[in-house]
Amino acid sequence: MPTRRAAIGGAGGIALATLAGDAAADQAASFGGVTFDSRGQAIRAIYYPAQGDVRGSGVVMMHGSGARIRSAGPWHELALRFAGDGYAVLTPLYVDAAPDDGRRPPTVMAAWRRVGLDGAEWLADRATVEPERIGLFGYSLGSYVAVDGALGAGHAGAAIGLAGGVDVYTPRSPRRHIPVLVIRAENDTHVKPVNTAAWVDFMRDHDVPVRVQVLRDADHILNTQQWAEVFTRSAEFFDGNIGRRRDRIRS
Repeated sequence: MPTRRAAIGGAGGIALATLAGDAAADQAASFGGVTFDSRGQAIRAIYYPAQGDVRGSGVVMMHGSGARIRSAGPWHELALRFAGDGYAVLTPLYVDAAPDDGRRPPTVMAAWRRVGLDGAEWLADRATVEPERIGLFGYSLGSYVAVDGALGAGHAGAAIGLAGGVDVYTPRSPRRHIPVLVIRAENDTHVKPVNTAAWVDFMRDHDVPVRVQVLRDADHILNTQQWAEVFTRSAEFFDGNIGRRRDRIRS
């Protein structure tokens, strides 16, 4: 099987930071390093408790290929935005479950999808939210891991795929039909628009309710303004389903 590493880029090869000092230097209660179990593998992650007007909802964010997680940079800033909007957020390092060799056989993809689902269960317990009020969000390779995983098993109530398509991996027939938002970059040269369209068509042919939105003048690697637009579009989508506030919020 040919490698997909060159075609499916990530967010920039950042390493997992040592979080204790970072959290203390910033807002001590705003985020921190955690680990959770996924089929016997210890998965490192950053947990961001919901802030402000808490929704009783959560978001699990799955990074792109070649990326790592740390308490700095656009991925961290996006997580902070979700947390500031009232969501509990978890950003797992899913390659802890299986290294990425670029070939990504089915067993590896299954392990990564499982991390997203186990992360959602961990977040539901930690933040005391209902599993169906958790959304999965993924970028690039992580878009497939998040969306395909959420459509296959678990209890997540919605999923978002950013900069993903069938060239990431061949999608599986969905077992669930939760709302999905696909956000694509207009000028993406890593994941071509035609392959994103094929992914959307596949889901629609299998009765998955999918919305598509386009980041104008954006390529696969997003700038600060484009990441802010991703948050705005994602927050609006989540607000319409998993993020709806209720009279009684468990927090």
